[in-house]
Parts: sequence; structure tokens; C-alpha cells
Amino acid sequence: MADPDKKISPEIVESKPANDSQTIKSSSGKGIIFLLLIIIAGLTTVGGYYLWQQQLLLETKLQTSNSSVTSQLNQLDQSSQLQQQSLQTQQNLIDELNQKLQETNTLSQQAIEITNRAQRDWVLAEIDYLLRIANRRLQIARDINGAIAALDAADQRLFNLGDLTYFEIRKLLSADIAKLKALHQADINGVALALDQMIYILEFLPFKGVQEEVKTQLEPDANTQTKKQPEGFVDTVLDTVMNIGDIKIHQRSIQPASSAQQQQEIEQLLRNFLLSSRLAVLRYDDKQFSHDIEQALQLLHLHYKADDNRVNQMSDDLLKFKNLNLMPDLPDINQSWKLLQQINQKIKLELDKKTSATNKSVEVL
Repeated sequence: MADPDKKISPEIVESKPANDSQTIKSSSGKGIIFLLLIIIAGLTTVGGYYLWQQQLLLETKLQTSNSSVTSQLNQLDQSSQLQQQSLQTQQNLIDELNQKLQETNTLSQQAIEITNRAQRDWVLAEIDYLLRIANRRLQIARDINGAIAALDAADQRLFNLGDLTYFEIRKLLSADIAKLKALHQADINGVALALDQMIYILEFLPFKGVQEEVKTQLEPDANTQTKKQPEGFVDTVLDTVMNIGDIKIHQRSIQPASSAQQQQEIEQLLRNFLLSSRLAVLRYDDKQFSHDIEQALQLLHLHYKADDNRVNQMSDDLLKFKNLNLMPDLPDINQSWKLLQQINQKIKLELDKKTSATNKSVEVL
């Protein structure tokens, strides 16, 4: 405060209006500043409130977004876990399928081996059967052609098998087939049928007359002349006496067929010889067959007309049959079958050892 006792100088009194004007101006400037400050404070407060509201809104949105993201993440996590479980399940299934596939492949391989082994065993059994049949056809039925056919079939089976283990058997088969082909095979059935036909036409063959028979009997026997010549005068006389007359003294006492009864007896005798020869050829009785054919030829030559075509044909056929060899020496064709048994037994032992070793290794695993 101003002191009342103090006197105011004229210079001060004169300069006071100017200071008042400055004070008013200063107060007016301060008010404006204060007003500006108030406005600024209000704006700041409004801005802060707005920012706070926006922050709250943003935080709310962030919380909502976070919760949504968290939910999505949880869902993704659950989905991922489910996928992992599904993948694990699928992997387990794949592993199981792979194991089953391996087992199936193993079983398939075993089945293929068993099938191949079964087919091989079947082929070998067929070869064994053919070799036994060939031996039986040769030794029992004496069927050379049948034995050759069976051996050829067995050799073809071995060729198709393609196993060099059985090569030695094929060598034996080739040698046996060559030996059998070198033998002369008599047509037993053909001979029997021809003899049947001869027996059938016997009743149609013409007999010689008495004069023709006597003439035939008086003809010199070439075989007798070559085998037995008269040794002296007595023998010559006896031979001349034996050839005089209508009846010739014969070793079998065969007389001229001058009557129907005699012709019937001769025909029956010839039929018996032909029937006996037929039975002999079916029995492969070479000795009996030759004897019966010889007797039939003699009867045919003595009592039947030689100028008849049927008689000539029968005589030619009987001469061919006379030279047949019904009992040729047969070779032994059993060696190939024995070798087959040895090889099969050896292979079986090796296979049993291999199977036993495989079973032991499986048990160890």
C-alpha cells in the first residue's frame, strides 16, 4: 500500500495515466491468457475424456478380440489335437496294414512255393507213373510200342520241367528208347485176327482129289532129301517101296482125304492147329506157335488145292507167321525209374533240412 503521508511528485502524477493504461493492457492480456488456459484445460479435459473413452472402448474391443482369438486358438488347439489323434490313428492303421501286407506277401510267397512245389511234385509223380507203366507194358504185356510211347511221354515231361537235376534220367530214357526201337515188334493182335479169318474161311477151301493127293505124296520131300540120304542098296529099295501105291507112309499117318468124313476130320484138325497157334501167339509161346504153324502148313499143302487163291494166300500168311519171333530178348528199362527214386529222395531230404532250419529261425525271432 502507498504511504498517505508521502507526497507524490508532479512527474509521478503526470506519468500515472500511462501506467494505468499499461496495467489495463497487462490485465487484459493476462485474462486472455487465462481464458486461453481455461479453454485449453477444458479442451484437454474433453480430449482426455474422449481419449479415455476411446481407450476404454479400445480395451473393450481388445478384450473382445482377445477372447475371440483365445477362443479360436483353443478351437484350433482342439482341432490340432483331434487331427493329431486322427493322424496317430491313421498311422496306427497304416502300420497295421503294412504288417498285414507283409504277412500277406509272406503267405502269398509260401502259397506260390507250395503251388510250384505241388505242380512239380505232380509232374514228378506223373513221370514216375509213366516209367512204371512202360516197364509193366514191356515185361508183362511185352508191348514194345506201348513201352516206347510211355518212355517218350516221360522224357517230354522231363523236358518241360526244365530241371538239369534229371538230365541223367533223360540220357537213360534215350538209350532205352533206342534199344526198344531196334527190336522187331510182332503184331500180336494182327496175327490173332488173321488166324481168326483163316479159321472162318476153312469151310470154303477146296480139297484135292485122290489123284492130286497121291501125286503130292509121291513128290520127293526136299527137306527129307537134304536131311537124310539113302546110305545103301537096302535103303534105296525101302524108299522105293514106301513111295509105291496110292498111300504114302507118312510120319503122321496122314492118308488121302477120299471121303467127306475124312475131309471133315482134316478140316477139324487144321482148325485145331490154327486155334492152338492163336492161343500160343496171345501167350507169347514161341515154340508152340511155330509147331502149330508148321503142322497147319503141312495139312494145307497135302490136302488142299494149291491153285486156289485162298489156299495160296493162307499158305503165304502162315509162312510169314512161321518166321515171327514172339519172344525177343527184352532190355532192362528199370534203371531210369530207380535213378528217379534216388534223386527224389535226395531232394526231399534237403527240403526237410531247409524247412527245419527255417522253423528254428522263426522260433528264435
